[in-house]
Amino acid sequence: MNHDIDKDQLAKAVAEGIYPRDKASQTLGVEIVEARDGAATARMTVRDDMLNFHGTCHGGFLYTLAGSVFAYVINSDNRAAVVQSGSISYTLPAQLGDVLTARAQLISLSGRSGIYDVEITNQNDQIVALFRGQSRKVNGESVPGLNARFGLDEKGA
Repeated sequence: MNHDIDKDQLAKAVAEGIYPRDKASQTLGVEIVEARDGAATARMTVRDDMLNFHGTCHGGFLYTLAGSVFAYVINSDNRAAVVQSGSISYTLPAQLGDVLTARAQLISLSGRSGIYDVEITNQNDQIVALFRGQSRKVNGESVPGLNARFGLDEKGA
């Protein structure tokens, strides 16, 4: 067991190990900008194929952006976690070409359950959507073999 690890370095290594397997985020052009202990940031540009019949970004793509960055923050300790629930409030339409930034942060962690907030802003720092999600830790590592590299036991301690 190694309790003196750099948790931000672990979170970065987890993100680097997850992204090559994250085909959904890759397909949408989601870029993981930062991953650290208890927080993550992702970016996505609104494309033409993301527009709804109103000519604005379909809410499902905003939810997916929030869900993607949420996945990185809940797995940042390399203890496998899944989304248990999530809700989103849309505050401003996202337009074609908007560069959206999603910032996720830990709000509360108790046992195997966590609560996280994600704020999505556009390139003008206007809030486009607010997401709150609940996570649940499950068995296993997010990136198999990474715990051994960081001197952690099978439970990430």
